[in-house]
Parts: sequence; structure tokens; C-alpha cells
Amino acid sequence: MDASFRAWIAKPTPEMTAYWQGLVETYPHLRDSFEQARLLAQGLAATWIPFSEEYTADLFQRTLANRTPDLVEDTATIRQMPRVSYWTYTAAALIPLLLGVWSYLYFFQEQLIQNGNAQFQTLTLYDGSEVRLNANSQLRIPSRFHWRSNREVWLTGEGFFAVQKQKNDQTGSYRKFTVHAERADVAVLGTRFTVYSRSQRTQVLLEEGRIALTDPVSQKTIVMKPGQLATYQTGASRYTLALVNAKQQRPLMAWRDKLLVFENASMAVLGQRFREVYGVQLVLEGEDFADQQFTGELPLDDQEKALRILSETFGLKAVPYQNRIYFIPSPVN
Repeated sequence: MDASFRAWIAKPTPEMTAYWQGLVETYPHLRDSFEQARLLAQGLAATWIPFSEEYTADLFQRTLANRTPDLVEDTATIRQMPRVSYWTYTAAALIPLLLGVWSYLYFFQEQLIQNGNAQFQTLTLYDGSEVRLNANSQLRIPSRFHWRSNREVWLTGEGFFAVQKQKNDQTGSYRKFTVHAERADVAVLGTRFTVYSRSQRTQVLLEEGRIALTDPVSQKTIVMKPGQLATYQTGASRYTLALVNAKQQRPLMAWRDKLLVFENASMAVLGQRFREVYGVQLVLEGEDFADQQFTGELPLDDQEKALRILSETFGLKAVPYQNRIYFIPSPVN
């Protein structure tokens, strides 16, 4: 009798199929009831011949009349209802409640995925789209119920998206997928792109396909092509759009391979990246560091190794203290 169940039988969608299959897998003892309900919803009940109450009562009386004498003494025993324990009643009452709670959590509750320092996650969304989430980033995913009408997520930090195309069951057209960030709404149908959204800057790098990037403040939209990088710097009036080659793209994409890649990066850029990924502040004091640049690769998931590389590069010793890393002259042997 459930409307959503009948709607799924009539026009199944991947999300609804996953929901009902997950329900049966969680409660395997309901599988027979589920299959019976499925047959009823498909209309097969019309082919069945139900027994009327009169026919059932008449059949029962004829059965009693034809019973053998050996069974007469057992009649009272047969008619006695078995005693049901308190825990049986409790379980019978709890099962619908637990089923309802599980259904709510599974179908109506949103998810918040958060990464800490030097953490990295790969996620698969309801439609099969893949998201890779960088360190100190979070992704808010709406409920499955909301997803049925709007494919959208909310990103803070850095994420790579490989979006699967998905058709609308009613119209046959492809459904839009939107990533909401601090200063960007990225709308696509199916493509691959990276979004960087930190406190001072928002960047969108398109690898394949086509996307529409909308600034939610100015409401201006940019249609991007593969290889283009859109950048918004805090305080600017609009996005800048540039075509970047593979070498220029690598520092923006290498974190997906758990690497931080720097090409002639200033100490300010190096320090900013360390705050974003490792959650620590580099203290590089003195004029000797003001004009230096760093070129190289650092492991995203191994802060200790990254500090060793920097120490060898600068000829200094890295000394951690609370959430800061001080670089001091190495002791002379």
C-alpha cells in the first residue's frame, strides 16, 4: 500500500532500487513478505482466487466432522494458543520502530564527510559519480530523497569530481549535477573537474566536458572548456579565465595522487599550502627566506617526510611546537 513502493515498481530508479534492496538485505526475514508485496504491486493478485469467509468456515466444520477419534482427545491441545513471552511481544513492537528509524536515516538524512589533517578520501555518490576529497575539506551530501529531484553537493576545501551522466526518467533529458562552493556554483551533466575553495581563493579546473560556472554573488555565468582554469581572488570583482597546459595543471591535480607539487613557489605559497593540508604554520623568519622559491614534490599523507625534504632543501632543522614548525640552523658537528 506504500505509495513510494508502488511508484518504484511502476518506474524503478537506481536510487529507489538501492533503497529497497538495502532494506531487504538489512532485514532478510522480511524477504518473503517483500516478494509477496512486489507481486501484489505488479498486479498479479488479480490472477489469484481468494477464499470467502463462508467457504473457509464451511471447510473448517467439515474438517472437524471428519476427524478421527484418535484426535478428539487432542482437540483442546490443538486449540490452545501457545504462550508468547514478554520478549517476543517486545521484539514484535521494536521491529517496526527500528525499521522506521533505519528508513529515515537511510533515505531522509543528509551526510557530512569531513577530512582532517593529511587525510584523503574517495567517495561514490548515489548515482555512481566519484568524488575525491583532499585534506581539511568537507562535502555535504543531501538525503537520497532530496537527490531524487536535485543532484547537488556542497564543498568546502578541495575536491575532484568525475560526474556520471544520468537521465531523467520522466523527461528523458540528462539531469544536472551542481557543486556549490564559497564563491562558485558549478553545473554539469557529466564531466571531470577540480574545485578549490579556501578562504582567500576559489579555483575551478576543467579536464573534460563542459561546465557552467556561476558566481552566486554577481550571478554572472562562465561556460568553461577543457583545459581552462577559472580563478577568483578575494577582493576581485570577477573571475579570471586562463588556458593552462599540463605542466601548469599538475600542481592543481597532484593531490589526487597524494602529492603536493610546487613549481617556483614562494615561501608564502608554501606556508599557505602547509596550513591547508597539514594544519600547521611554517615559521621561516629572516630575510634569507623572503626571496626564496621552492620546486619539488612533498607527500600529502606524510608530514614528517615532507618536513625532512624541506629541511634538506634549506639546510635547516625543523622543530615542531604545538601547531607551528620552526626552522632553525642545523647543529654543526
